[in-house]
Amino acid sequence: MTARRALLAGLLAAPLAARAQPEWTPTRPVRLVVGFPPGGSGDFLCRTLMEPFGRELGASIIVDNRPGAGSNIATEHVAHSEGDGYTLLVGGNFSHAVNPALYRRVPFDPIADFTPISKLTDLPTIIAVASNSGITSLRQLIERIRAEPGRWNYSTPGNGTPSHLSGARLSKVADLQLTHIPFRGGAPSVQAVLAGDVQIIIGTPPVVLPQVRAGRLTALSLTTAAASAVIPGIPGAAEAGLPGLDIGGWWGLWAPKGLAAPVRDRLFAATKATLASPGIAPKLAGEGLQATPSASPAEFDAYIRSEIPFWADVVKSAGAVLE
Repeated sequence: MTARRALLAGLLAAPLAARAQPEWTPTRPVRLVVGFPPGGSGDFLCRTLMEPFGRELGASIIVDNRPGAGSNIATEHVAHSEGDGYTLLVGGNFSHAVNPALYRRVPFDPIADFTPISKLTDLPTIIAVASNSGITSLRQLIERIRAEPGRWNYSTPGNGTPSHLSGARLSKVADLQLTHIPFRGGAPSVQAVLAGDVQIIIGTPPVVLPQVRAGRLTALSLTTAAASAVIPGIPGAAEAGLPGLDIGGWWGLWAPKGLAAPVRDRLFAATKATLASPGIAPKLAGEGLQATPSASPAEFDAYIRSEIPFWADVVKSAGAVLE
């Protein structure tokens, strides 16, 4: 009986011990690794969230920009980092669903090498041209491209980004001859259009909207069929005359594989509280982004798995392959 009582006492105590497990508290800075340089959507998102995120965690937050290869450099770095909660990836559909299909080989497994934390925001893209081009509508742009086949280029923040795939889908849906010109981030991609080196930019709101507001770019359409509630004055593709165009991305947060469940849960709770904290929604809306947090890490994991075949089909239909 003594052995049985001891076993029963142990079984009853196990849930209490689990509930009593101390909450993870960082003891050194937490790095947000993003695969794009300053001046783009990812850098803006990281620097908008870093202060409230650090406050929620009780830790200093460092933004670690590692641009290149459509964010593969940053994604690989996090995939091969220690799963201890101190190195996190701010990636998106491009890093975990597009690139594995776009590149012949990526040095990471988008599922096995990561611990999903939460979706962060949507990532709409905008089709825009230099204001001195005289083009004021998407229909007019399409007419010009068709009249001058082979002479039109579009700039993006890099291969595999939502901007790249949106441009490829635009070419396919509208039957256009467009050449993709990838840059290492949003800032150089918009500068190329302002300088007249490239005719079109397909970029994220934090990259495009400041130039639209300054009168240097004319925004013609979103690449989603519907307009966005936080991007007034820019029509969706359907309203702009191209209902077959409907593509947009998203941002998310990951840790490396092997992350302990209490650490994952703390990071998730801090992320959710950060996105709901006062002042964040207006800041995001000012740059055309909406917070879209996951209900749980498990829901985010399921969402990623559903996105992988969708974006693989987008890549295949675009005929895009990179070494």
